[in-house]
Order: sequence, then C-alpha cells, then structure tokens
Amino acid sequence: MNHPSFNIENFWKFCAALRVDTKELGEVTLSKETLLGTQIYFIEEIVRGINEGCHSFVCLKGRQLGITTICLALDLYWLFKHKGLNGSMVTHDEPTRDDMRSTLSMYMEGLPNQWKVPEEIHNRTQLVLKNRSKLSYQVAGTRKNTKLGKGKALIFLHATECSEYGDEEGMASLEASLAQENPNRLFIYETTAQGYNAFYDMWKDAKASIAKRAIFIGWWRNQFYRKSKDSQEYKTYWDGKLTPEERKWVNEVKKIYGFEIDDEQMAWWRWCLNEVQRDETLMYQNYPPTENYAFIKTGTNFFNITRINDEIKAAKSLSPKNFRFVLRQNFEESELVECGEKLANLKVWDNPVAGGHYVIGADPAYGSSEWADRFCASIFRCYSDGMEQVAEFNTTDCTTYQFAWVICHLAGAYSMNKGSSCMLNLEINGPGQAVWMEMQNLKRVAANSRSADARGILNVVSNIQNFMYKRPDSFGAPSAYHTITSNREKERMFNCFKDGFERGMIKVKSADCIDEMNNVERNNGYLGAPGRGKDDRVVAAALATISWVDFVRIRLVQMGLSKSESASKDVNGNSGAVNAVTTYLKKIGVSRK
Repeated sequence: MNHPSFNIENFWKFCAALRVDTKELGEVTLSKETLLGTQIYFIEEIVRGINEGCHSFVCLKGRQLGITTICLALDLYWLFKHKGLNGSMVTHDEPTRDDMRSTLSMYMEGLPNQWKVPEEIHNRTQLVLKNRSKLSYQVAGTRKNTKLGKGKALIFLHATECSEYGDEEGMASLEASLAQENPNRLFIYETTAQGYNAFYDMWKDAKASIAKRAIFIGWWRNQFYRKSKDSQEYKTYWDGKLTPEERKWVNEVKKIYGFEIDDEQMAWWRWCLNEVQRDETLMYQNYPPTENYAFIKTGTNFFNITRINDEIKAAKSLSPKNFRFVLRQNFEESELVECGEKLANLKVWDNPVAGGHYVIGADPAYGSSEWADRFCASIFRCYSDGMEQVAEFNTTDCTTYQFAWVICHLAGAYSMNKGSSCMLNLEINGPGQAVWMEMQNLKRVAANSRSADARGILNVVSNIQNFMYKRPDSFGAPSAYHTITSNREKERMFNCFKDGFERGMIKVKSADCIDEMNNVERNNGYLGAPGRGKDDRVVAAALATISWVDFVRIRLVQMGLSKSESASKDVNGNSGAVNAVTTYLKKIGVSRK
C-alpha cells in the first residue's frame, strides 16, 4: 500500500497560525522563526520518516526542549487533515492529561477559519471533530493498568512521558490496538529516560527495527542553551578547555550527529550543572549529550570505560557472517541459513579449525536474573595466553529444548575436526536444568536407536566436554556439572572476564557484548546491569572465561599452544581442513527435511 507524503511547508503554515505561551519569549505563534531548533529537527525527522514509509517513531529527549508542544500541534494537524481518524493521547498522570487538553483547546480557539475544523465534543475523555476524527485521552498511570488501549482501534497515537508508565502489559495492550496497514497511521512515543526500564527496551527495539524510527533530541539543538561571551556565566564557567569527560561526549556528538558544540554552549552546560542541577547524574539524565548518557547509572562502572571505547570501535569494524537457526520440532529437522543482520540470531567471525580448542558459555533466558530474557551462547577459541571470540548466538525466540539443540550444534561443529575440543559451561540455575535434561535426553534416545540420524546425534552429544564445577577454596574433586551463578560465583566469573579483557588476553568481537559490558555496574553489593539493563552476553562470555581459566588453559600451557604458535600452524596448513558451521549436520550424516 502506498504511503502518503507529508508536505512540511503546509505544516509550518499551520503552526504559524497557532499561539502558545513560551518560557523564553512569552506568547508567540509557532512560526518557524520562533520555534526551537529541537522542535524543527523533531518535525524534520518525522517528515523524513513518513516520506520513507515509516509510521512509528520513538523519541528520546532531554527536558524543556519543546517536543511535547510541537507534538501537540502535529496531533491537531493530523486530526484536521485526515477525516475519520481514530486517535489517542496517552499521558502518565491526570494533571498532564488536563494540561495537554488545555493546550489543544488554546490552539483551536486561536485558529483562523481557513485552518479550523469545528469540534463537536471536547471534554476530559475525548475530542470529537466535525470531520469525524476523534482523539481519546487515556492515562497510563504509574501502576498496573491492563485496560490501556482495550476496545480501541487506533490509527493515531501520541504517548508522552512513556518512561513513567507503570505497566508493561498495559503498553502491550495499547500497541495491540494500533493499525498495521492504514496509510494514514502515525504513532509517536516521546519521553525523557528514567534509567533502565521498559522504555529502555522500547528504545533499543526501535534502534534495531526496520519498521520504527528512533529519534534522539540533544539539548545542544536548543538555541537558547548557551551563555554569550559577554555574560558573567561565560566568564565564570568557560576556561578555554574541555575536561576529559567533556571532550569525550563533545567528540561523540560531532561524530554521531554531525553537530559541533561551541564554547558558549559549554559555558551553559557548566552553569546549569553547577547552579541548577547540582548533580552530574541528574544533569546527564535531564540534558543528555548523547543517547547513551540518557540512561543514567547510579553505581560504578565495572569494566574500564576507556578499554570498552577502544574495543567497541574495533568490533564494529569487523564483518561477521550472519545466520539464523531455523528451529523446528526435532533436532534433525533444524537448519542454519545465512541471512541479513536484522534476522540473524547467530554471528560467526571464524569457522571451526582443525586443532582448535574452544569453550562455550551458555546462559538460558531467565537463568542469571529475572530480566535476562534472552538465550545466549558465546564461543571462544582458546590459547595458552588468551581467548578470542569466534561466534555468538542470541535470541528471545527460543525454548529450552531448542536452546539445547543450538548448543549441541555449535559444540559439535567446533569440536568435530581432528585434534579439536570444545568445553561447554551452562548456567544451570532454573531453565538451565531443562536445557541440560534435553541434552541428556538426546544422548539417551540416540544411543538406543539404530538410524543414521541417531548415530550422528550421538556423535554430537558425546563429543561435548562438560564443565565440572569445583569451589575455588576446595581441595576435593569437582562435584557438579556446569555453573549456578550465585552472587559469589558471579563475582569470580565477572572478575576473571574483566581481568582478561582489560589486559588484552580476551578478545571480544561482538559489539553488542561490549555494549552490554558498558551497562554492568557495581551498586550496593549488586553486580550486573541495573534495572532492565541487559547483560546476557556478558554472562555467557564470563561462563566461557571460567572454563578456560579452570581447565582448558592449563592443558594448552602444557601443550605449548599459544596464540602465535596456533596461528603459525593455521597458516602452514598443519591443522587440517576447516569446516563451516552451516554444513555441520550434513557432515555428520544428520539429514535436513
């Protein structure tokens, strides 16, 4: 279906007929000459998206940037322009709803007849226009509200301050009511961040989505956020040079957004920090220079930020092969197909090499924490002096038994070559037990069957080396398979991974994993990503690290297999053939139907 174009000049003419009371200029029309740079940029991004066929926008903003004001103008314009439009405005509380309703009333009262569409009803619950378009007012609330969106079929949505909404089920219900094909559909979510909450997930989803557009509005786009050179604030707070932290985000703003922050803006930033916010954490939350600063942390970063910044640049320069596991009802029916990055749940940087020694850290969904909702497996090639990531599986679309199959496939593929080995360390708490049971079940069924497929599956499971847990302070033998990530064990895992990463011994190739490492913090005895922040990939990498530290590294030291020695053998061809992960099932005689 064709999508309608958005003529931005008509919208600017409409805005010029609206009157509003502003903080800096008093009562003005919303003409382009009086709008904030933030407002103009927001509308330009919306228009660009609509003209490219996008209908859903997630806007992350700082405070006092005028986004809600200009968005209300867009609400009215959209209702006037499209007859019979069923829309909704959702606020987090009743006072905000009433304030929004008053602003819309003020807009309509001052409009000249050429722009105005008469109203039939306008009360606390809805606005109904003569052109049959209507806007219902809904309050999401900061607590549970599963009725949100029920009984409605919405073509238009404006959700404001949605980071304050208290119920994820209510938001899911609201999104289920949205039109999917109507060419005039438009859905806008705009808010400041409030830490790692449900909106954080929404923002990350929008960044990765092809159907949504993520828009970040930085404070530096507001032309009033500056102190002129002749002001006392400029003379007091600008000393002619940036601090290391300021230089970091000033450079990021220029690189990511193409905007160069000047000295007058920096004077405003320091003045606001010292005399208005008086707290650096709140300053970054309310006036984030980049999207990453918006989701503030209250604890201390666990991993070294400088090291993370260096490594994430290197990781983003790599080009892994992207695959998708197609998981069906039986292991032998599963297959691995190459695909685009958006659909991929497996990234492969290096295929299995004969003579290579590998470890897999596997963290099932909800294994390490209540917010760890993804299945993740991280594969590293091991040497006596370090590890290097070769592949990573990560998805929410999986079950425990299917995750067991993925592990078997990857472990088998990386251990089947001559002289190769692969050790698995599975987070076995809760869902991990079901994964482990399915792996054992595969082995039992295959052992009692005479089919060719069964023999291949038995070879897969039998070749996997399982991590044996042993308390570090115990003199006894290992006592259990795999790992339960208690607080004590998590400290050991994460610290071993941190030490190897920051010393350059552990090479992480996944930019997503390094991004999650940036979320990990230590706060009041808790170690991990706070709130709804994700650290599944970090847990998987840490599980792999412990396998290397406790078992594999000792063996490789005895064998003299350093990274340079292994690389020499690979180059000289002494390690034998290389097998692709995708062709593994065929190589062991398991058919694909």
